[in-house]
Amino acid sequence: MEQSKHLRPITKTQSKWAFRECIDHFAYRLPKGRTTCMDCGHSWTMDKPKDTCTCPHCRAKLLVRETFERKLQQKRYFTTLTAYGEYQVLRMFLLVAEMEKGCKAEHYVLEIGQYWWNAQGRKALVAIQRILGHYVDTFSFCAPMAIRNDNEAYQYAAYSQIYPKFKVTDTLRRNGFEDDFHDIAPTILIPALLSDSRAETLMKAGRMEHLRYFLNNKSTFDACWQSYKIAVRNGYEIADISLWSDYVDTLRRLGKDIHKSVSRNSNPSFSVSVLRTALSKSTYWRAYRNI
Repeated sequence: MEQSKHLRPITKTQSKWAFRECIDHFAYRLPKGRTTCMDCGHSWTMDKPKDTCTCPHCRAKLLVRETFERKLQQKRYFTTLTAYGEYQVLRMFLLVAEMEKGCKAEHYVLEIGQYWWNAQGRKALVAIQRILGHYVDTFSFCAPMAIRNDNEAYQYAAYSQIYPKFKVTDTLRRNGFEDDFHDIAPTILIPALLSDSRAETLMKAGRMEHLRYFLNNKSTFDACWQSYKIAVRNGYEIADISLWSDYVDTLRRLGKDIHKSVSRNSNPSFSVSVLRTALSKSTYWRAYRNI
């Protein structure tokens, strides 16, 4: 908690990036063609309706919406990745943008919380309080930052668009992180790379699809890892990791030696044949077919 107080405030560059990249930008058009940029407030006449346009004043690319509305508020979460000493920190922010016809858009940023990981992957969450409400992500913005229990609201905010400039600890960099999360939630990938050598192995081998599948299916990761290593060692390229894992799991449930089977025959046709043979000899399968 003490280290949290020493983090720098969000910069103007980060705030401007969030406003430009995390929300939609609109031009409000009236039926007779009068159009207003909701970013800068400039108005002009658009003779023919379009889906998109560029503001002639601020050069912003806009989505055209035909409406009589005059005001618009947008809220979006975004995150930044930074480091403090040996700790890897993921900071979560809420961007609030206020737009009104004829006025320049205004925006401000509120910090929701921070995920902290040490070099061994142990986690702490420092955040404002989550309260009961109609929505999952309902927070008390007047509450002080304190150590909180993790839950789906903070995880939802953490899996948002991330500022592209990262500051990463030497340990995370050593374990294979190269400024790309590969569509894996940061709250899943970061602790996995810091604490699980299997995730580090897959990351350094460039098997991102397999890494993504295993991290989202922890029980399958544990059950199939030895068979996976044997298959890779024998040169078998797994095209569909989900289907392959299902094959291995089915063979295991039918009492087959999945290590021996995979090591001797690391090809998909064998997996299907072994599976069919095992099913044909299975008492449960025969009973099922006779129902």
